[in-house]
Amino acid sequence: MRFVRVLATALAALGVAGAGSVSAQVQTKECNGIRACISVPGPWVVVPARAEVTYLLECPRRRGIVGGLDALASSRDVRVSFAANLGAPVSPGTTTTRYAVFRAVTATGRRGAFKPVIGCIPVDSGGRSTTAVRLTTPGAPLEYAQTTFPLRPGIKRTTTIGCAGRQRLVGTWHAVAFRTAAVPRLPLADAVRVQRTRKGSNVAVTISASEALPQGAKAEVQVGVVCAA
Repeated sequence: MRFVRVLATALAALGVAGAGSVSAQVQTKECNGIRACISVPGPWVVVPARAEVTYLLECPRRRGIVGGLDALASSRDVRVSFAANLGAPVSPGTTTTRYAVFRAVTATGRRGAFKPVIGCIPVDSGGRSTTAVRLTTPGAPLEYAQTTFPLRPGIKRTTTIGCAGRQRLVGTWHAVAFRTAAVPRLPLADAVRVQRTRKGSNVAVTISASEALPQGAKAEVQVGVVCAA
C-alpha cells in the first residue's frame, strides 16, 4: 500500500502531496518555519467507507498552541481537513488552540486511513487558552474533549462521558485507530464495535473488540464530546 502526505499549516486547508513506499520515507512538515516546535504524531485513524471520521490530537498536557499540521494517508482517496476558530489574523493562537480536530473522508467510498501530526508551540502556562472562550460574532468557539481506550481481544467495557461544569453537550464522535508505524490492515477495524447513546447531557458508550483482533494490533478507540459554554 502506498503512503501519501497530506500537508497543512494553521493558515491553510489541507492538501495532498507526494507518495513514497514506506511511511518512514515521507517527511511531514508540521514544524516547518516554526522556531520552537514540538512534533506530536497521532495513530493511524480508520476512515469509514461512506462516513466522515473525527479525531482530536492535542499538544502534550495541552500546554502549547498548534502552529502547524500535517498528515500521512493510505491513498489519495483520503481527504483531510481541520476545524479552525474564527478570528483575525489567521494565525496560531487565533485560528488554532491547544489541540487540532481533524476530519477525514474518502472520495471514492473505499475505506482508508490517515495519521495526523501537529506541531505545537510551547507556552509557559498550563491554563485555559483564551482563544477557546473569546467571544466572536456567532458565539464562543466550541470546546472539544476526548478520552482514548486501548483495546485487546475479547474486551468489552462501558463508560459515560460528558461536558465539564455547566457546558452544554452539542455533539459526540468516536474513531477507531491503530498506534502502529505502518498502515494497519483496514479490515481489522471490523473487529471493533462502538455504540454511543446520548442521555441528556452525557453520552453512554459501549466498546467491544472480538477475538478476531490480534493481540499485537495496538488498537484503540477515541471517544469525544463537543461542548458549548
